[in-house]
Amino acid sequence: MIKTLISCLMTFGLLMTTNAQQIEYNDVLLNKIRKASESVHGDKAKEVRYTIFAESPRTFKATIEGGDDKPYIQARTAYQLVFPKSTIMIDSGMDEEVHNFFGNGTKQPYFKSKNDSVQLALNQAEKIIITHEHGDHVAGVLRSKNYKKNALKTIMTYQQINTLLNKPQMPQLKIDSTQIKDFIAVDFYDILPIAPGVVLIKAPGHTPGEIMVYTKMENGKEYLFTGDVSWSYAGIEEKKQKPKEQIKRIGEDETKIQYQLDWLNTLPNKGIQLIVSHDNIIQPQLVKKGILKDKLLIN
Repeated sequence: MIKTLISCLMTFGLLMTTNAQQIEYNDVLLNKIRKASESVHGDKAKEVRYTIFAESPRTFKATIEGGDDKPYIQARTAYQLVFPKSTIMIDSGMDEEVHNFFGNGTKQPYFKSKNDSVQLALNQAEKIIITHEHGDHVAGVLRSKNYKKNALKTIMTYQQINTLLNKPQMPQLKIDSTQIKDFIAVDFYDILPIAPGVVLIKAPGHTPGEIMVYTKMENGKEYLFTGDVSWSYAGIEEKKQKPKEQIKRIGEDETKIQYQLDWLNTLPNKGIQLIVSHDNIIQPQLVKKGILKDKLLIN
């Protein structure tokens, strides 16, 4: 049974037939991730920082299935894991030209000084993780003035690279085959430990190359960066997907997304702090509690 359950991990696509099977699978997956997080020796991260470099004003109706017309700010964010002697960036910001793509002709808030800080943080980072191949997550590397330097320390899955080669979200993100060698190109079945306490988790559905990032901190606290599985904590709490028109526009796999939401929904009760990329309601509360720190650390 355990072997069968693990075999479906890569796609997150299996819908369990009984609650008992689903609970067992959830536990197997989490235990495997936790064990992998101890496989890379060294000092773990001591804090998590983030910045909001742009905003997309929307409504809950455009964010979550069954949402109302209340305003919802979709924050564009980048995260930084701070280790005793180094940092790892999760996602890479974007320049204003790419940001304007998301406005569909309307001007949306863009904070150039904060995106400049993301670029400085990328320059000093030991590694850069890209959660998926959309512009607000990957453009900061692809279009950086320091592209070559930063690409060489950027972990990209072959699924992410394939999208950027053949079906990028926008023309500005397209790469050619000669650039594959510029990245730390990885392929893994389900999970991949890449630093002390840090594990990548394959989670295709929002995009073919979507990953989530688990981090166990120096103090033992656990974080899971959920990427764009949901655009809000409410989506995970209520196990609700994005609206149908958004799913169709993006080309999401609803079956895989639903399983991911069901799994993520169980994790807070297991002591794991979820970090939802685009949320701008819960994140400020996490800052007040000291769970997140505002502003990236720039040496």
